[in-house]
Amino acid sequence: MDPEAAAVVTPHLLAGEELLWCGRPHDTAALRWRAAAIVIIGAAALALRALPLDPSLAKRADVDSIVLAVLFFVMIAGAITLHSYLSNTFYGVTNQRALIVAGLRELEVTPVFLEKLNTGLIKLRRFGNTLVLARTPVNRYGPLLGNPSVVHRGNDPKECYRLLGLENAGEVYRIILDAADKL
Repeated sequence: MDPEAAAVVTPHLLAGEELLWCGRPHDTAALRWRAAAIVIIGAAALALRALPLDPSLAKRADVDSIVLAVLFFVMIAGAITLHSYLSNTFYGVTNQRALIVAGLRELEVTPVFLEKLNTGLIKLRRFGNTLVLARTPVNRYGPLLGNPSVVHRGNDPKECYRLLGLENAGEVYRIILDAADKL
């Protein structure tokens, strides 16, 4: 168990809950893919500005490079937001719930009751180092901006929760299934 994650998750436990596992996201494929895309778009914008072009193409290259620069800054903002959420995200698994504690300024607690796993309302799936708790199959990559661990909220029939970047996803998968079986 990650002691920093335990310190953040423990105050949100209900009476009678026992913390079985807690952790936080580590390097994720989403961050690496976004970083690669940002580098490619940034290089393309610089190349369009640096290449000497004949006058008929110069005006078009200026417009294209401005569009690429705007796209570059939007992608940077998305990457910063994603990294900020992931650096302020903590996961916990108890004998009753999976908890996602995340936020940019104030941490919000999103509980996923494990009793839903037994009734078929939510299914647990594993994609590499990501665990997805969802009612229906969903896009595992999630939103561009916002909390990447909570894709849908409330009583939405498509509610989806993701535990991203787990170093020991197989072990956490087993812990969740065992806790759900004991309910």
